[in-house]
Amino acid sequence: MIVCNKIITTKHILCYDAPMDTNVNDKTSLILHGHFYQPPRENPLVDLIPKQSSAKPYSNWNERIYDDCYRANAFSRYLDTHSRVRDIVNNYKYISFNFGPTLLSWLQKYHPTAYEKILEADKASIERLGFGNAIAQSYNHTILPLSNPRDSETQILWGIDDFTSRFKRAPLGLWLPETAISSSVVSQLAKAGISFVILSPWQCKAIETSDKEFKSVDATEVPYWEPFILEGTNGSNLSAFFYYPDLASSISFGHMLRDADAMYNKLLEMKNNNKAPLIHTATDGEIYGHHEPFGDMALAALIRKVTENNSFELTNYSAYLEKNRPKRRAVLHDGEDKKGSSWSCSHGVSRWYKDCGCHTGGEKGWNQKWRTPLREAFDNLATKIDAIYDESINHIFKGKVDPITLLNGYSSVISKREDALSYIKKWEKIGGITITNRQEVATLLEGQRLKHYSFTSCGWFFSDIAGIEPTQNIFFGVRALSLYSQFTKEDLLKEFLNTLSEAKSNKKYEGSGKNIALHHLEKDPGEVEAAAYFLMNQNFGRKEDYKKMYGKYELIAFNTLADNKFACEVTDTVTLKSDYVVMDVNADIHFGYQVSMQFLDTLTKKPLVKEFGVAQIPEAMLEEAYKWIELSLSRISDEELKHIAEAIRHYSLLSKSGNYAINDSLYIENMGTCLRALRSLFTTPDTLPWTAKRESICYLLGFIKRKGRRHENEIVDEIFTQEIERVASVINSEGFTYDNGSYLLELLKVASTQEISVSTTIAQEALYDYIIGDKKDTLVTPLTVELINQLKVALNFSLEIN
Repeated sequence: MIVCNKIITTKHILCYDAPMDTNVNDKTSLILHGHFYQPPRENPLVDLIPKQSSAKPYSNWNERIYDDCYRANAFSRYLDTHSRVRDIVNNYKYISFNFGPTLLSWLQKYHPTAYEKILEADKASIERLGFGNAIAQSYNHTILPLSNPRDSETQILWGIDDFTSRFKRAPLGLWLPETAISSSVVSQLAKAGISFVILSPWQCKAIETSDKEFKSVDATEVPYWEPFILEGTNGSNLSAFFYYPDLASSISFGHMLRDADAMYNKLLEMKNNNKAPLIHTATDGEIYGHHEPFGDMALAALIRKVTENNSFELTNYSAYLEKNRPKRRAVLHDGEDKKGSSWSCSHGVSRWYKDCGCHTGGEKGWNQKWRTPLREAFDNLATKIDAIYDESINHIFKGKVDPITLLNGYSSVISKREDALSYIKKWEKIGGITITNRQEVATLLEGQRLKHYSFTSCGWFFSDIAGIEPTQNIFFGVRALSLYSQFTKEDLLKEFLNTLSEAKSNKKYEGSGKNIALHHLEKDPGEVEAAAYFLMNQNFGRKEDYKKMYGKYELIAFNTLADNKFACEVTDTVTLKSDYVVMDVNADIHFGYQVSMQFLDTLTKKPLVKEFGVAQIPEAMLEEAYKWIELSLSRISDEELKHIAEAIRHYSLLSKSGNYAINDSLYIENMGTCLRALRSLFTTPDTLPWTAKRESICYLLGFIKRKGRRHENEIVDEIFTQEIERVASVINSEGFTYDNGSYLLELLKVASTQEISVSTTIAQEALYDYIIGDKKDTLVTPLTVELINQLKVALNFSLEIN
């Protein structure tokens, strides 16, 4: 989400509200804020992100943007004149930032090293400034002014709780999704203990003058160098920083991140022209590397330039606010229908409930009239879900537990700090009651989470209802509705579908929101997808590949009942529901299934689908199954490997003469055997050490590199890159040793001599702290020092690093 619709110049700053007189030789406070966020993308039936073809070559958009931006900013390269790595900078140490809680949960699970770097950055900024760079965000990016007071309070409290649990401190600031705000939201933030927010100057309607009068301003006139007081509906207040729009525009639209020197000179120009004590701005964090390729490196270079000179001091909002308390009040625009304002809709917050004209993408003649019925469908459903939830919780806990308090504390389960069963038992103790239907409580809470996720702002931001984001929101809504249908006699589905039928796609073949909802209703139950996963895992994989979890499903038992007949017991760890799935498999990997309870689908009133075949296997699951097969095929013993290498050497010698045409079938067979053998080197356990089989490896590689086509050479590149990254991961988790360092160096040497194209990115990041001497977890000896120096060269680090 790009943040600024207009570009202004410094000459538009009005002199009547000029900043305090500042000596240009004094250091100017500089704050660059990055809003890092991705919407929840998981399939709610299994709690896994499906493969997203539009994110190719990555499996999904989280992975793609992680590589472009989130990891890149934790390990940003600063290069010397020979394009060698001079420094690896954790940019998060120097910028103000917030991360969406759903994104942080994903990072913690799938990329813990980068996740830890983000937490480390906040700690480092506390040591440097006394206050942390990180601020909180309301939970899953809903537009708070459009939420009912109950939901907006939950969003704020979930966000604060998630932040506190991760960063081990209470947040002073909170990022509002799309900076959407209203006076009621101000009151809720103040009540929750939040001190400040960051807003767009386009949201400011008037500011208080020295004579206590209010003067109307436009965005070009808002003094960005001082915080202001915002008043809520009940006399409460908090501070607001209005960012500098010229700088935001230059970063987001003006390609400022293509040249760190030009960016620094631009900042100097702002400093000299405006003589302000503070220059600050806010943009989507994804601009630093994703929207602007290599933007993270420009940021790292700018950070270095700032820290090496005396014109600016990189700080954060909390530290600045401590020394510069607001003295004047500001009044915000009410927005259309007096619903509030935001940074990406010039009409207020209309973008998230009607066809206001703001959109991203789309074709000529398209409209966004679908936004209104989409929100109405969710609003109506939410009202009914809340009523069912309150009544059910009061009944189950006999009125001794407040339903809203129970829900507001559920963030500990959503953030995976506590399991659902433990959470429910804790509230039984608080209420002084033991309940027998814990599964119902877990289901009610999970349905509330999904209700909240259905309001994620991205569902209305773009051009058409058939896009990834609106479709995902509808999926969350459908799942919430499915879970709640068992608690009421009312037909929740009928009204929901009727309203969605009015949300027409601009692509006629997509139909309406109703078609999208019906498509999700046709999906196989989560327990069946999980059972299919465990069936293939147990039959296709090796013992070391066996898994106990598939998304939120835990494998309790797997049994072979007869030839081609299997039984699988799985538990949904979120709703606590257990299922016993019997699978009768035929030769085409097609199986019928039955679950432990025979029942009609509570929504469609039709029997559940009872067939699951290859066509139903999710693409991500299919890829993993292929990997198990590939690993099974690559199990080659040391003795067999030696025989294969000798045979390949003989074949290579004979084929060099060229006097006799090479047998094509033998060539194809040999190439496949070589690749199998090569992969087995790194995937077959308990084999000889690398040094004992290096000669065999070189025979295999020599044949592949001489005779292989591009695709076969790319497989070799992938095999070596994966092994290098595996060793780097071991160094990250277990520390550097002479043995793992020597092995890594051997891999790099072979890759170099055999002209194998490998990625050393992860290895550079694992070794950097050892190379600069910051890591002290290894025994320092002349041998290890020499090894690290060799790795420094092999990993393309600058020779200037000591």
